[in-house]
Amino acid sequence: MHPRGDLATFGRFEAAFDAAIAPWRVEGPPVCVLFSGGVDSGLIAWELRHRRGTRLFTIGRPGSPDLVAAEGSSELVGLPWTGREVRPEDLERARLSIAPESDALPPTARSIALSLAVAVQEAPAGELLCGQGADELFLGYAHFASLDPVRAEERAREDLQRLIDDDWPRTRRIAHRLGRRIHAPWLHPEFVAGALAVPLDLRMPRGAPKGFWRDFARGRGLPAEIANRPKRALQYGTGIDRWVRHTLGPAP
Repeated sequence: MHPRGDLATFGRFEAAFDAAIAPWRVEGPPVCVLFSGGVDSGLIAWELRHRRGTRLFTIGRPGSPDLVAAEGSSELVGLPWTGREVRPEDLERARLSIAPESDALPPTARSIALSLAVAVQEAPAGELLCGQGADELFLGYAHFASLDPVRAEERAREDLQRLIDDDWPRTRRIAHRLGRRIHAPWLHPEFVAGALAVPLDLRMPRGAPKGFWRDFARGRGLPAEIANRPKRALQYGTGIDRWVRHTLGPAP
């Protein structure tokens, strides 16, 4: 099944997708996917399910949505999975380790940075892969639902530029501070170009965010339970956002 759009659009996009994921198919050191159980990280896991040394890892407070969803999704993917319940001391250790990157951030950005830091510091050995980029490219954020196409295109461009200029470099610096390397296949330059070449009307949220991307993922064979899972940002899916706000308070 092809996603919405003509065959030429699908073909160009699929070629860009293959270019982004191909480097990770090659046998090599262990790979650890930071796995929420949703479509963005789920499609990485699905494509690498036959690669030796690939495993999945999820963090969250006890009973958090990501831990619950990821456990079931990992069984559908067929890869080894580790879930790690986050404790207050894990959060504090992460905060101290990345303080220069996170302490001055506004509350939401700080929650994201600390959630990411805990995931990176607790993850099993290996190159880390994450699903960053898909929400910006395929209009996955809630604010797109109320925008007309002109404003949606402007906002998507702003979101993507912020990710490339600020958020993704910060993510990589955080990983480096913790002695790790992290990669985002959906920010591979060829993939970004291929995604942006998909007409905006196909990427607009029509009833459900990231419809084109979810259709594509199902077409690749990703189980519908994973492809259709509603988006939940890292800091909320892990339950860490409320914890950060209650324990650390507002940024200085």
